[in-house]
Amino acid sequence: MNQLEYFLACARQASLTKAAEELYTTQPHVSMVIKSLEEELGVTLFHRKARGVELTEDGRRIYGYAANALKNTDLIFSACKERKHSDLRIATNPSSHMAVLATSYYQKHQQEDLFLQYTECGIEEMLSLVSEQEYDLGFLFLPHHKKPALFHMLERRHMEYIPLYTADLVLHVGGNHPLYGMPSIAPESLSELKFVQLEDDFFAVEDLLQGRRLLNRVVLTNSSRMMIYMLEHTKLCNLGSFWLKDMFRRHDFGRIVVEGFQGKVSFGYVRRSGCPLGAQEKEFLEFLRNVMQQDG
Repeated sequence: MNQLEYFLACARQASLTKAAEELYTTQPHVSMVIKSLEEELGVTLFHRKARGVELTEDGRRIYGYAANALKNTDLIFSACKERKHSDLRIATNPSSHMAVLATSYYQKHQQEDLFLQYTECGIEEMLSLVSEQEYDLGFLFLPHHKKPALFHMLERRHMEYIPLYTADLVLHVGGNHPLYGMPSIAPESLSELKFVQLEDDFFAVEDLLQGRRLLNRVVLTNSSRMMIYMLEHTKLCNLGSFWLKDMFRRHDFGRIVVEGFQGKVSFGYVRRSGCPLGAQEKEFLEFLRNVMQQDG
């Protein structure tokens, strides 16, 4: 990598002498390193001029690759230095439940030098993040009729889905909504309401209705926080799923079961097949199972 550092310094400074000053070495040494690099690559990197150097066409082409190579090397060393603590890297569907649970888990382990990386995204992005080992686990709500599609995507990526809980399709309303307090609602009544929904995803639970065009979606967002504010301060509804009945309840929302769609949503996680879970992932999953058991 020293050769690339010398090459980039010469290109920036357009001078072997100034590059030597930047690198705290001598001009002859810089010249020797550049010549050695040129011989290895089999190209001429610089035009030598009376007042400096100028990149050749090959040199300009190689410059970007060299800069990226050094950048990636720096990232590798940074990652090695940073990951001396215990890591938990989880991706999830936009979910206020998971945000609260992840916060609660961190509170229990913050004295243990835990590093928590948490992101919300659609399922397709989640699969990429987990399969490329940027995240360890991906949590999602999966409509039952989309299981074959998910399993096909997982098989191609050498991943697997582990269900944890079966949930209902639920209409969420704020405390000031006329439907607040109702235990259930017929699917055909949904067409009379106005909705705030998260941005489209192939695996959106609302697709269980087999006709999302029937929903009058007047607000579309990628923010679960925005959705919560809308439910709290307007008379909009949200169609989603619900699995925790009492524990970690933070918002006074009405949760109205959509008739005929009980138990039609699965909550679980995706992981890379054949890769053993780390201690932190195992502990977080055990934490979730305990929460679900206590909640009943």
